[in-house]
Amino acid sequence: MGQLIMLGTLFGLIVLIFGLVIYLDPEARRGDANEKRR
Repeated sequence: MGQLIMLGTLFGLIVLIFGLVIYLDPEARRGDANEKRR
């Protein structure tokens, strides 16, 4: 049972960090955003 909680927490942290990276860095999901700034 402890392994399930550890895996769930680890997976949740990975999803949270991935979501923050996409939210703070729009260039991560699409490259055309870089061309719009120039």
